Amino acid sequence: MKRGHHRRTFLTWSAASSLAWMSGRVSPGADRRPLSERPDVPDHRLVTIEGSARERGRKYGKQFAGPIHDFFRERIEGDFVPNQTRRNRLLRYAAACIGPIRRLSVEWLEELEGMAEGSGLRLEEQILLTLHEELWHRGEIPSLPHCTALALGPPDTADGHTYVAQSWDWYRTLCGKSQMLKWKRPDGPSAICYSYPGLRAGAGVNSAGIALCWTSVLDKTVKGPAVGVPTYILIAHLLAQPSLAAVREEAKRAKQAGWFTFVLGDRQGNLLNIEASPERIVFQSGKGTLARVYYGTPEMTGTPAGKAVELHPQCRRMLELVESARSQGKIDRQQIERFYSDHATRWICKHFNTLDVMIYDATEGVAHVTRGPGCLARYRSFALDEGRALKAD
Repeated sequence: MKRGHHRRTFLTWSAASSLAWMSGRVSPGADRRPLSERPDVPDHRLVTIEGSARERGRKYGKQFAGPIHDFFRERIEGDFVPNQTRRNRLLRYAAACIGPIRRLSVEWLEELEGMAEGSGLRLEEQILLTLHEELWHRGEIPSLPHCTALALGPPDTADGHTYVAQSWDWYRTLCGKSQMLKWKRPDGPSAICYSYPGLRAGAGVNSAGIALCWTSVLDKTVKGPAVGVPTYILIAHLLAQPSLAAVREEAKRAKQAGWFTFVLGDRQGNLLNIEASPERIVFQSGKGTLARVYYGTPEMTGTPAGKAVELHPQCRRMLELVESARSQGKIDRQQIERFYSDHATRWICKHFNTLDVMIYDATEGVAHVTRGPGCLARYRSFALDEGRALKAD
């Protein structure tokens, strides 16, 4: 689906933002601590946020006001705001995104307004937080290796369940900052979401049996970001849908601000890949196995018809692991955990840069998440059904 080229793009970046971003960063591979050392941060716990959209936002903003302000100061102002002129420009950009958010769903704008009320940020600042992915993508900043997303369903799973999983590979200074939130909505599906302060949904599973994980992309061919719906808001919206068909229609309808590769699955075993830039969005459906790191469709990679897409090495390694496991029998959740502990190459488990690993069981409505790299797995499980008894991992 082609987006119109008339859509306004907003940001021009300079070397100053590169220097601001790099301050305090540790380069990949610089950490020489023993790989057996577990991050000294507490395991995840589940926090439930419920009520109307504005009530949910207000409760969330008030409960996490401190971390939200810290994240804004460090990850937005520290990384992208070298001076007041740039700050004003970014806030104008965030304000311009209010219209696309409202047109997608008034619910999310009301929730953002509630968050701003609860946290004490201005609405434009709260929206600017949700634009972190778009700011990162178009900043002239060094890139770290990013996440590996995987969806598996029947006939490739031993139990017939659908699993959607990913590693969250990010800046090690953010280790321990993620949260698991249960968003209980009075109308429509509720969801358990992996999140960071102010980024209310980074991945998750909903009560309609839909799970979503994703990766960033490295696409510098399209200018942007555009005035549109921030990726983190679009994730929340898609996890509020009752079916993959609805997900697809809502993704078409949205005016996305940036770039992403979404990997989704439902409890019936249907898999969906959504890949987008500010100008284009494409869909690919299937069954069995779907893995992504950055773009993987012919349309978004510019692969000619009849030629195989050249996948990222992380993605190729994951598919090798899946194929090896498949040849020895069908795959279960424990096998997926082993995929994300892989150190045979440098691609899957990046250890100190893999902050968390999550595996969503779309069939059962359960989130399994471990703090720290997959090779040191200590999973905790959280169910959408509050009466469901879960076995300890």
